[in-house]
Amino acid sequence: MTKEQINKLIKSLKSIESKLDVLVAIQRASVPKPKTTPAEKVILKLCDKKHTVDDIIKESGKTRTNVESLLTQLRKKGQIMSVKVKGKRVYKRI
Repeated sequence: MTKEQINKLIKSLKSIESKLDVLVAIQRASVPKPKTTPAEKVILKLCDKKHTVDDIIKESGKTRTNVESLLTQLRKKGQIMSVKVKGKRVYKRI
Protein backbone atom coordinates (compact mmCIF):
# COMPACT_ATOMS: atom_id res chain seq x y z
CA MET A 1 0.00 0.00 0.00
CA THR A 2 1.12 3.51 -0.65
CA LYS A 3 1.41 6.11 2.06
CA GLU A 4 -1.62 7.92 0.61
CA GLN A 5 -3.72 4.73 0.70
CA ILE A 6 -2.69 4.09 4.29
CA ASN A 7 -3.65 7.65 5.29
CA LYS A 8 -7.05 7.27 3.60
CA LEU A 9 -7.61 3.98 5.39
CA ILE A 10 -6.70 5.51 8.75
CA LYS A 11 -9.06 8.41 8.11
CA SER A 12 -11.88 6.00 7.23
CA LEU A 13 -11.25 3.90 10.33
CA LYS A 14 -11.31 6.98 12.58
CA SER A 15 -14.61 8.01 11.02
CA ILE A 16 -16.07 4.55 11.63
CA GLU A 17 -14.80 4.58 15.21
CA SER A 18 -16.46 7.91 15.97
CA LYS A 19 -19.76 6.68 14.52
CA LEU A 20 -19.54 3.50 16.58
CA ASP A 21 -18.93 5.58 19.71
CA VAL A 22 -22.17 7.45 19.03
CA LEU A 23 -24.08 4.19 18.51
CA VAL A 24 -22.70 2.72 21.73
CA ALA A 25 -23.67 5.85 23.65
CA ILE A 26 -27.22 5.69 22.25
CA GLN A 27 -27.49 2.01 23.11
CA ARG A 28 -26.25 2.55 26.68
CA ALA A 29 -28.72 5.39 27.18
CA SER A 30 -31.62 3.18 26.13
CA VAL A 31 -30.70 0.21 28.33
CA PRO A 32 -31.47 0.46 32.05
CA LYS A 33 -28.47 0.22 34.36
CA PRO A 34 -28.15 -3.26 35.85
CA LYS A 35 -28.62 -3.56 39.59
CA THR A 36 -25.37 -3.87 41.49
CA THR A 37 -25.04 -5.67 44.81
CA PRO A 38 -23.05 -4.11 47.67
CA ALA A 39 -20.25 -6.66 47.13
CA GLU A 40 -20.15 -5.82 43.39
CA LYS A 41 -19.95 -2.10 44.23
CA VAL A 42 -16.81 -2.70 46.31
CA ILE A 43 -15.16 -4.49 43.38
CA LEU A 44 -16.47 -1.99 40.81
CA LYS A 45 -14.73 0.88 42.64
CA LEU A 46 -11.42 -0.94 42.19
CA CYS A 47 -11.90 -1.38 38.44
CA ASP A 48 -9.92 1.73 37.51
CA LYS A 49 -7.37 0.41 34.99
CA LYS A 50 -4.83 0.15 37.81
CA HIS A 51 -5.85 -2.94 39.78
CA THR A 52 -5.06 -6.55 38.92
CA VAL A 53 -7.02 -9.46 40.42
CA ASP A 54 -4.38 -9.76 43.14
CA ASP A 55 -4.65 -6.04 43.93
CA ILE A 56 -8.45 -6.28 44.14
CA ILE A 57 -8.16 -9.29 46.47
CA LYS A 58 -5.77 -7.40 48.78
CA GLU A 59 -7.75 -4.16 48.86
CA SER A 60 -11.21 -5.71 49.16
CA GLY A 61 -10.26 -8.37 51.71
CA LYS A 62 -12.28 -10.93 49.76
CA THR A 63 -11.14 -14.39 48.70
CA ARG A 64 -9.81 -15.09 45.20
CA THR A 65 -12.86 -17.23 44.43
CA ASN A 66 -15.22 -14.47 45.55
CA VAL A 67 -13.40 -11.73 43.62
CA GLU A 68 -13.21 -13.79 40.43
CA SER A 69 -16.91 -14.60 40.73
CA LEU A 70 -17.82 -10.94 41.25
CA LEU A 71 -15.63 -9.87 38.31
CA THR A 72 -17.39 -12.44 36.13
CA GLN A 73 -20.81 -11.15 37.22
CA LEU A 74 -19.82 -7.55 36.52
CA ARG A 75 -18.42 -8.54 33.11
CA LYS A 76 -21.65 -10.36 32.21
CA LYS A 77 -23.64 -7.27 33.21
CA GLY A 78 -21.49 -5.20 30.86
CA GLN A 79 -20.10 -3.02 33.63
CA ILE A 80 -16.40 -3.88 33.38
CA MET A 81 -13.84 -5.25 30.98
CA SER A 82 -10.28 -6.44 31.34
CA VAL A 83 -7.45 -4.76 29.48
CA LYS A 84 -3.69 -5.17 29.36
CA VAL A 85 -1.66 -2.24 30.66
CA LYS A 86 2.12 -2.52 30.75
CA GLY A 87 1.86 -6.28 30.42
CA LYS A 88 -0.58 -6.67 33.32
CA ARG A 89 -4.26 -7.62 33.08
CA VAL A 90 -6.28 -4.91 34.86
CA TYR A 91 -9.96 -4.04 34.99
CA LYS A 92 -11.85 -0.93 34.01
CA ARG A 93 -15.42 0.24 34.22
CA ILE A 94 -17.29 0.59 30.96
